[in-house]
Amino acid sequence: MAVKASGSSLSFSEIENEFGQNNDRDLGEYRVSQTVGGLSNKPLDTGIPQTGAIKFSDFYSKKLNVVIDYHSGSTENRPNDARTKYQAGSTSGNRTVIGGFKDRVINDSSGSKVIIHVNKTIGSATGNVNNCAVRTGSFESGTDLTVDVGSSGKIFGAGGNGGNGSTSRTGAGNGQDGSSALGISYSGTVVNVSSGGIIRQGYGGGGGGGGADGRQENSGKPFLSHRGSGGGGGAGLPGGEGGPVTGGNPGGEANVGADGGTNSAGSGGAAPSDYGHGGEGGFAGGGKGGDGGDAEQSAQNGNPGEAGGGEWESGPSTANGGNAGGNGAAIRRTSGITVTIGTNNGTITGSTTATGVS
Repeated sequence: MAVKASGSSLSFSEIENEFGQNNDRDLGEYRVSQTVGGLSNKPLDTGIPQTGAIKFSDFYSKKLNVVIDYHSGSTENRPNDARTKYQAGSTSGNRTVIGGFKDRVINDSSGSKVIIHVNKTIGSATGNVNNCAVRTGSFESGTDLTVDVGSSGKIFGAGGNGGNGSTSRTGAGNGQDGSSALGISYSGTVVNVSSGGIIRQGYGGGGGGGGADGRQENSGKPFLSHRGSGGGGGAGLPGGEGGPVTGGNPGGEANVGADGGTNSAGSGGAAPSDYGHGGEGGFAGGGKGGDGGDAEQSAQNGNPGEAGGGEWESGPSTANGGNAGGNGAAIRRTSGITVTIGTNNGTITGSTTATGVS
């Protein structure tokens, strides 16, 4: 609940109620210097002395500091939200309370400082632009909530998958949207990014290539058909998957799109060679898949199929390429809440005002 403000005398028990009881029940033991992840030399709370003289008046309006753990262990995708880590029965991998004299107050974060500390690589999930890699969840009113991205902290949205290559005259698949990095659901949250820290949107997948077909008007009336190639996956973590070639493939081999990586997009599948029939002059060809998006380029639409030449009994028909997917956001928020970018010495790439968090 935070220690009361100045104006009346402060008892030792009031300090203990906020920060927990130390071994000797000694004011001096509250002089703390603690390192958690990339947060070094943390005091019990800002303004409480770490060395030298310490007095009761140093504790007026001070708050329990709870650090939510997105710093220990290896790279992971879309871990539990911060509220879940705050509430969890075990502290391991979930949180550290500065000083260690007590645990967080379960079901009530009001009056506490909650620091969501990201100091490793965390990815998101594909499938929806609102999907976020790191999510705050909700906290009680009166919580002092900060997202602190350390020098080794990297939060990435996922890349969108590439669109399917077209099956002949049917339309090609659209590239999937990239997803998002940080999702905030508590009003008043402050975001700080240290030098080297990254918050980056996921990039869209490329559209699938269009196909083409038709029946020529000549001896044997050959039916010419070609599938389009798949779109490339967008950059992100995880990277988007390259689009497949849908169904069978009379008339030659279309090409699947390449998968995207964390920092680079996958290329769209190359356009297959046109398919003709001897010397009759007719041809049908599938379109190239669009490249996925990354920091250097936006995702590309797939190319349409093409057909022509000769005389045709039916057709030729061509399908358009699929549309490119859009990018996710760097920071999303629940509609109606306020978010402040505090100190940004790192890199934030993408929208910081998008709404909708999942």
